[in-house]
Amino acid sequence: MKKIILAINLILLSGVVSYAQNYINGRAVRFGFKVDPVFANSFRPQENDINRTGSGFGVNYGLMTDILFSDGRGAFATGVEVAHGSSKLEYKTSNRGLYAAQAEGATQNYKLRLQYLQIPFSVKLKTNQHSGFRFWGQFGTYLGALLKSRMDYSYGNVSEANVNVMKNTNKVNMGLLVGAGGEYQLAEKTDLFFGLGLENGFTDITSNRSWNDGKVALNRWALRLGVFF
Repeated sequence: MKKIILAINLILLSGVVSYAQNYINGRAVRFGFKVDPVFANSFRPQENDINRTGSGFGVNYGLMTDILFSDGRGAFATGVEVAHGSSKLEYKTSNRGLYAAQAEGATQNYKLRLQYLQIPFSVKLKTNQHSGFRFWGQFGTYLGALLKSRMDYSYGNVSEANVNVMKNTNKVNMGLLVGAGGEYQLAEKTDLFFGLGLENGFTDITSNRSWNDGKVALNRWALRLGVFF
């Protein structure tokens, strides 16, 4: 699955480069910035004795780039952003989890707070404009590089907060990106951008060499809020 997502990234990137070259000869490119409130961060464990016990909130922010198709009704959408992930996991097993050896059978509770430098690659399709409004749908993928990984944990009567666990977290995160929303034209070259997006992670964010917990993926639901110029 990782190879498939990586191949999609490369294909979309080559398309972006091709369209960027065409822009020099007159193609339209627009830039913008966004702030995305993330209202549902959640880990998705696949082992029966590992449970998600809480979701986290956060704010993603960054720059957007739309490399428009010639008819103006679609674009290659990319950019660069700082993305956050946060959720809680409960390990009820004695042989899984970062501190399984020390826990001696006690339930382990972890809260991970992750930060990524992330690049989305997607195709965005749009309706015709009516009264300043148009609607869009988006489908693609994203590639994130881990910037920060902090953890709170507890087992038995032991607990600690804000522990650096970069070495115990996967350094790359990839997944499926989908979204839908609308735009409103504020001025000739200024558009208000809004919508709802889902990032469905395919990568195991916990390093199994340390956690021995199978695959744990990261899903995020976020509002999309921004301005294009």
